[in-house]
Amino acid sequence: MNEKISRRDLLKLSGAAVGGVTLAAAGAADAKWDPTDPPPGLTERNTLFRSLKPFRLGEPLAVDEMRVSFMGTSPLERKTQAATSVFVELGCGESFVFDAGMGCQVNYTAMQVPASKMRRVFLTHLHGDHTSDLTYMYCFGPQRDAKSPLYLWGPSKSWVPNPWGGGQHEDYDEPEYFDDGMNAFARNFREMNRWHSESQSFVGTRWAGGDAGAEAEGDGYDIVATELDWATGDKALPWSNNKRLDGNVAGYFPWYSDAQWVAYHDEDKGITISWFPAVHDRNGSVSYLLEWNGLSLIFAGDTKPNNFMVRALTDRDRPVDLLIHEMVLPAEVWTAAANGGQVGTLALMTSHAVQENSHTPEYALGYILSQAESAGRAPRLAVATHFQASDDTIAPAFDAVRTWYDGAFTIVTDLVVLNVSGSRILERRAVVSDYSQLPPPADPRVANGVFLPKYNDPRPDSPFYPLGLGPLEQFSPFLLGEVIDPCDYDPEGWSCEQGYAPYDPPPNPPGV
Repeated sequence: MNEKISRRDLLKLSGAAVGGVTLAAAGAADAKWDPTDPPPGLTERNTLFRSLKPFRLGEPLAVDEMRVSFMGTSPLERKTQAATSVFVELGCGESFVFDAGMGCQVNYTAMQVPASKMRRVFLTHLHGDHTSDLTYMYCFGPQRDAKSPLYLWGPSKSWVPNPWGGGQHEDYDEPEYFDDGMNAFARNFREMNRWHSESQSFVGTRWAGGDAGAEAEGDGYDIVATELDWATGDKALPWSNNKRLDGNVAGYFPWYSDAQWVAYHDEDKGITISWFPAVHDRNGSVSYLLEWNGLSLIFAGDTKPNNFMVRALTDRDRPVDLLIHEMVLPAEVWTAAANGGQVGTLALMTSHAVQENSHTPEYALGYILSQAESAGRAPRLAVATHFQASDDTIAPAFDAVRTWYDGAFTIVTDLVVLNVSGSRILERRAVVSDYSQLPPPADPRVANGVFLPKYNDPRPDSPFYPLGLGPLEQFSPFLLGEVIDPCDYDPEGWSCEQGYAPYDPPPNPPGV
């Protein structure tokens, strides 16, 4: 371990090289900040990111390689950084999403990731900044090529006693313990999006079978959720709104394993995703370990520094290839940045409380890595994320970590791409368009077509036959009677020439 230095001296230091991946924090030396100086606005540059070589979309993935794309890397809303999401692709053709924070969907679209590649989502915890864009993925995936169920994994309920439970509060009648785990989330999420899913079910939302592959096991608006016990390593049978899928391990879920702490196991392709406890905000958060083809990564999610993580790194035959771990700015820095440069007592105490409740400081991440290094299990590359990354934050963070750890380390931002093989780890920045359209379908079953939509028009003389599309089947006569005739504004248009009328509209609601 290097000699300890004071925070004041630390924040005066310039950037340090990223060991093992030949990257430099060049240009960051002029962006350092001393807490006694006027506070920063946080620079609008990320020299580290700009120094990376480009990754071009469409690059094939080798069969023995793993690719990790960072689609969201910030704890707070920022134009340059969405909230947390990591996309993992394996050379065997499988892919997984870890967390789905606000704004990340834009990066998935920019990276041209088809919706069908985003159907297995592992949630570390149920905070909004790690789940918000799941709504978009779920709601609009079936309109694209995600016409099979959405699979979710996440923690069991917290079992934190509710201080307002048992009639102890005059305004709220709440239970002693909330049902706040993955299954409750999935059930309520399904119903929260009911208006949307019904409204979009006039087109096909489930793949049919054929030469291009077997029919989908369920509809694109079905959810299958697996609740992972954060304390015991047990898990519930998969829950689904589809009663045929609900708990039917033998029939539909070959990835299910009875082994403790194993969330996902594909024996044929050699993929195992396990979990272990994290310490974040309240009981319930988890971290994940993915292993495949001799490669491995840990995704910590949000967490305080903890020995579960140290043991996950050290109790192994060989080091993990990637450790993706959160890291937060010093409380003084984020307080100043978020309050127009003012570091008042209340704001600073609140920042310290949030850190104490939830997060890993820069020094702490260096310490965790030093523990792994002492055991001979330092990761091939340690990756800090969940961090507002710019020149004046990156350089001091490197130096804080370096007081404890000299191994391969980097700080990522959105659109960083890591290719991991047995011989190398290649870090690059994705080159994307600011005007990306939706990616083309990737599921080969697009060639088979889809099942008849839920709201359909079966008439052979319908202009939508044989697809059975029913675009007007959910409008009552009360509303349809006020629709402007398309022949009034476009007499030569398709709608005027077809003169389409609904097949079986619902009745007017009571009282109309």
